[in-house]
Amino acid sequence: MNLINYVLLLAIGLIWGSQFFFVEWVVHTIPPVTLAASKALLGTIMLVIIQILSSGREKKERKEEHKKIWVAYFWIALLEAVIPFFLIGWGQQRIISSISAILIGTTPIFTIILVRLFVPDEKLNIKNLFSIIIGFIGLSILIGPGITSVSLHNSLLGDAAILGAALSFAASLILIKRLPPISSVLAMRNVLFIATIILIPLSLIFDAPWTIRLTLQQTIAVIVLGTVQAGIVYMLYYILINRTGATFASLTNYLVPLFGVILGTVFLDEHLKWSDIAALLLILISLGVNEIKGREKEVGLKGGC
Repeated sequence: MNLINYVLLLAIGLIWGSQFFFVEWVVHTIPPVTLAASKALLGTIMLVIIQILSSGREKKERKEEHKKIWVAYFWIALLEAVIPFFLIGWGQQRIISSISAILIGTTPIFTIILVRLFVPDEKLNIKNLFSIIIGFIGLSILIGPGITSVSLHNSLLGDAAILGAALSFAASLILIKRLPPISSVLAMRNVLFIATIILIPLSLIFDAPWTIRLTLQQTIAVIVLGTVQAGIVYMLYYILINRTGATFASLTNYLVPLFGVILGTVFLDEHLKWSDIAALLLILISLGVNEIKGREKEVGLKGGC
C-alpha cells in the first residue's frame, strides 16, 4: 500500500476524531437540522474556495453523463451528508460521545454487508476481513469500559440514530466509488451543495435558526465542523476512496476513537489506561494486516488495498 494512502487515512482519522468534541459544544444549543445545514453550507463554501484557488484543471462531466451524474450526487448527498449529519447531531443529544464513536465504528461492518449484497463483482480478501475484525475488537476495548457504566442511561433511539448514520456512510461509500473520474474538490462540492439545498429550507421551517445565539467558542466549533470536518475532510476522503477502495477507506472509523483518546490526553490532561494502550495497539495491528503480502483467498469483494 502506498505511504500516501496511510497519510490520508491518518489525516482523515485525526480530523474526524475531534468532531465529537466540537459537536458536544454546540449540539444542545443548535438543533440537529440547523447544525447539519451549517456544516453542509460551510463545507460547500470551503470547497468552492479551494476550487477557485486550484489550477482550474478539474475534469468536467461529459454532457451525455451530466444528468446521470447529478442523480448520483443527489443520492450521495443524502447518504453522506443529509442523513448522517442530522442523525449524529440528533443522536448525540441522547447518548454520550463515546457511545457515538463506537457505533460509528460499525461502518466497516455495514460496508462489508452492503458490498456483498450490491457489488458482487468486488472481492473482499481475508486480510481485509481480519483487519476489520481486529479493528472492531480494538475499538470495543477502547470504548467498552465506559459503556457498561452508562448503558442504563442511554437512549435506544440515540443508539439507533448513530447506527443509522453508520449505515448511511457505508452506503455512500459504494456510490462514491462508482462515480466517474472527476476532481475530488468538484465532486464533493457538488455533494455538499445539494445537501445544503435540501437542509437549509428544512432548518428554516423546523428550527427557526434566527433565534439561536452562540458563544464565541460555539461559533468557532461550527466553523471548524463545516470548513474542516465537512469540507476539507470530504475532499481527502474522496481521494482516499478512489485510491484504495471502500473497505480500506472505511478503516478511518477505527482511528476516530484512537485520536479522540490522544487529543484528550494531550489537551485535557486525561490519562491512558492499560486497556486504552491495548486497544491502540490492536487498531494499529488492524491497519498493518493490510500490508501482509502473499497469496490470499478471496471472500467476495475486490479490495482496493
